[in-house]
Amino acid sequence: MGSENPEDFGPAVILAEDDQQEIGGLINSDGEEVDFSDLKVPSKTFDQSENEKPPSLHSCSVCGKDFPYASKLQRHLRTHSGERPFPCSMCEKRFPEKGLLMIHERVHTGEKPFPCTFCEKRFASQGELRLHRRTHTGERPYHCSICLKSFSRHWHLKTHLEAMHSEVVAGFTRKKFPCSDCDKSCNSAAELRDHQRTHTGERPYQCSFCDKRFALSGTLVRHERLHTGITPYHCSDCGKTFAQQWTLTTHMRTHTGEKPYSCTQCDKSFVAPGELRRHTRIHTGEKPLCGKQFTQKGQLKGHQKVHTGEKPFSCPDCGKSFAHSGAMNRHRLTHTGERPYHCSVCDRSFNQSGRLREHEKIHFGEKFDCPECEKSFTRLFNNQIMNWVHLV
Repeated sequence: MGSENPEDFGPAVILAEDDQQEIGGLINSDGEEVDFSDLKVPSKTFDQSENEKPPSLHSCSVCGKDFPYASKLQRHLRTHSGERPFPCSMCEKRFPEKGLLMIHERVHTGEKPFPCTFCEKRFASQGELRLHRRTHTGERPYHCSICLKSFSRHWHLKTHLEAMHSEVVAGFTRKKFPCSDCDKSCNSAAELRDHQRTHTGERPYQCSFCDKRFALSGTLVRHERLHTGITPYHCSDCGKTFAQQWTLTTHMRTHTGEKPYSCTQCDKSFVAPGELRRHTRIHTGEKPLCGKQFTQKGQLKGHQKVHTGEKPFSCPDCGKSFAHSGAMNRHRLTHTGERPYHCSVCDRSFNQSGRLREHEKIHFGEKFDCPECEKSFTRLFNNQIMNWVHLV
């Protein structure tokens, strides 16, 4: 990989000073909260020597950083003092800048003045919109200077450095976040939070086009591209576009001829791990349970419960068990009587979105006419039954 002297690499991420005061809660240009204990402010600018300082600059007495305006210095000093002079009138939160307060207050008012030009979503701040747009464009502006991987958010890069390059980047120590439900340890609090949803079955991310819900925001982003048709990853050789980064990476190997997945039993190599797994069965004699294939590992894992009979999600009201949390949540509506899916034409409501779609065919949907009589049906199956009645 070349030299692993930390001084050979650029500033992959800004490291923390031991005595830096932690205040947290500020928002950077990406609309993300910044914990200032994670920032190291340089004592001087890189293009000036210590003796060369324009007289118009205002210097911070704590860290030595220079600012062109006194007002900017005043705002900066709050990162050291922790002062938050702008209180929210609707809750107890306080902010160091008026602009951050204005963004926060939209949580209460529901105002979302920044629309996405790719889809119908709207956001309370330009930073949130900028982050969201990257799910459409595939932009990854944060680059690791050690292994050249790229990330869409700065904290993804920071987590990557802590997990993968802690021995190389001076000042990093690999901290582990153990799961309380199993033996797994995660590299960050965010990764642990995502992992724990495999135990709880929580799926907080709902598709804005259909009723599907997901445990991970990234899975939701990839799923919504099925609806929007957005394919942000472009092949530079043939112009083909792809919805996911890994499909582009696999496709590029058709141009380069690279086959990184080698069989340990023979001399064959493959462009994708799935191809290698299927090939390995020739040697092992293993047969897949049913032959179905899936684009995502989570989908395969969920499907395999059909074969194992595993039903880890139990209804707290009656004890009935289900293979998927979504099925359990739909079942619980039979206890509560809740019918959250309302017909837009009449006043009927339903406890499942599929039943609402079937119902709305009465108002909008395709009708199947019986060729023998004047009856029509919203379901093809019912029409076929009527045809059998006439034949008998």
